[in-house]
Amino acid sequence: MKKKGLAPGGISWSAWKLHVIVVSLTLTIVVCMLPFLSLHRFSPSHYSQIPSSRRSLHSNWDSITLHEGQPNPKVAFLFLARRHLPLDFVWKCFFQNADTANYSIYIHSEPGFVFNKSTTRTRFFHDRQLKNSIKVGWGEASMIGAERLLLKEALKDSVNTRFVLLSESCIPLYNFSYIYTYLTASPRSFVDSFLDKKERRYNPNMAPYIPMSKWRKGSQWITLIRKHAEVVADDDVVFPVFKMFCKKRYNCIPDEHYVQTLLAVSNQLYT
Repeated sequence: MKKKGLAPGGISWSAWKLHVIVVSLTLTIVVCMLPFLSLHRFSPSHYSQIPSSRRSLHSNWDSITLHEGQPNPKVAFLFLARRHLPLDFVWKCFFQNADTANYSIYIHSEPGFVFNKSTTRTRFFHDRQLKNSIKVGWGEASMIGAERLLLKEALKDSVNTRFVLLSESCIPLYNFSYIYTYLTASPRSFVDSFLDKKERRYNPNMAPYIPMSKWRKGSQWITLIRKHAEVVADDDVVFPVFKMFCKKRYNCIPDEHYVQTLLAVSNQLYT
């Protein structure tokens, strides 16, 4: 006879549920940290070791050169949240010893939600919400609309040079100093983009604005250099096409295709 309240293997149901929750949270964190996966491969010093002759092969080798009196480049952390940020205590540790001149924070939450002492445990998020946020639906164009609002707001600060899109489930895997140094030393955007020849999400009605040869797929979570952030924020061609033809009922999820396809259409994917 099985003991009441035990899962297979003699594990109590409470322990079993805790195990499932921990595994699920771990998978979520791994997925949302795609913008930082490259950090595992190289240290910031590796960029300085690349010969100048090799750098010239890439038109986007525009690493930042600081002049006397010029402010440090800032990394803009763009949080896309349904409401509050449940892992704010982790981010509190992350920003605790960082120079405030080196970063900025922007949050898109549901309209009317305010980050203050009653809604967040860290002062770093106080009043960082957008004033023009929109209602966002999963798998709808409103998701990429919210991303564009974050980028537009962050681009108003001319010192922001790197733009990191994060979800409410994301946490940093390195300290601020490491991430800041790596991102500002790299002249590249970090965008997961690939061509899936087996998928059927492309709608022929998207042509000629989006040719099938430019259709791409990838992770929603990205890190952009300023010129690529401007391409996304200023787009008034590809975004309307997505709103019209990339919908859940067509089995097309806009946030899995938009930035990747836009950069491909704009010939910015490898520049």
